[in-house]
Amino acid sequence: MRDSEIVASIGARDPQGLAEAYDRYAARLFSFCRSLLAEPAAAAYAVQDTFVIAASAVTELHDPNRLRPWLYAVARSQCHRRLRAGDLPAARDELGGSGRAGDDDERFQLLEVVRTALLDLEPDDREIIELSLRHRLHGADLADTLGVPRDQVHTLASRARGRLEDILGPLLVAQAGRRACPALGELLGDEDGTAAPTRHRVSQHIGVCPVCAERQRQLVAPVLRLGFASGAPIPRGLRNRVLRVAAGHWPAGAAERTAIGAQAAAFGAYG
Repeated sequence: MRDSEIVASIGARDPQGLAEAYDRYAARLFSFCRSLLAEPAAAAYAVQDTFVIAASAVTELHDPNRLRPWLYAVARSQCHRRLRAGDLPAARDELGGSGRAGDDDERFQLLEVVRTALLDLEPDDREIIELSLRHRLHGADLADTLGVPRDQVHTLASRARGRLEDILGPLLVAQAGRRACPALGELLGDEDGTAAPTRHRVSQHIGVCPVCAERQRQLVAPVLRLGFASGAPIPRGLRNRVLRVAAGHWPAGAAERTAIGAQAAAFGAYG
C-alpha cells in the first residue's frame, strides 16, 4: 500500500488501513516519543493517541502522500502536550541509541559519547537532531513535522548538527587521540574531556593541531551513523490496544477515543 492508499483506507473506516499505518510507522514513532518522554508507558500512550487521532482526522491531511511527516507531527504534539502537563523529558539512558553494558565495549563507549553530546544540546536542537539523523526527516518532511516554514528548516537543521558536532568532535578526540598527539595527552592529564571547560580547551587545540583536526574529521561522521542507527523497541501488545481503541466498538474505547480527539491540537494545511 502507498501512503495515499493507506489514507484513503483509513478515511473509509477500513481497519486494515490503520493496521497498515501502524505496522509501517509505529516502531519509529515510538522511538521518537521515547527520545522526548522519560517513561516508556508515556511514549506508548503518545503513540496510541497519534493513531487514534489519525483514525478520525487523517482526511484533513492536505496531501495524502505525506502521511509519514504528518504522523510525526501528531506524535510530537502529543509528546509536547505531555511535557507541558508535567511528564519529565527523556533521561540519559533514553538518548542516543540502545547501547547496553552487554554490547561490544568500544561501541558502547561511543554511544555514551553521543549521549553526552546530546545532553549538552538545547532541547529544540536535540529534537531536530533526533528527527533528522535517526528518523531521516529532511526538507519539507522535517519542516512539516516541526511546524516551521520550509525555507527555514535547512538552516535550523544545519545549525543543530553543527552544534552537535562542535560538542561531539572534542569528546571523540579526547578519548581517541592521546596516543597520536602527545600535546593533547599533556593537555588532558587525568581528565576524560567530558567537562565543558576541558572540552573547550580540546576544541582550541584541535584548531591548531593538524593531527587532531584530521582525527576529528575521521571520527565524527561514522560515530553519528552508529549513534543514531537504532531506537527503543516498541512494547508488545500496543498494536492490539491501538486498533481496539481506534475502532471504539466497546464503550470504554469509544469514551477514550473521544477524550483523545478532544485534546488534539488544531491541524494546519499540512497537518
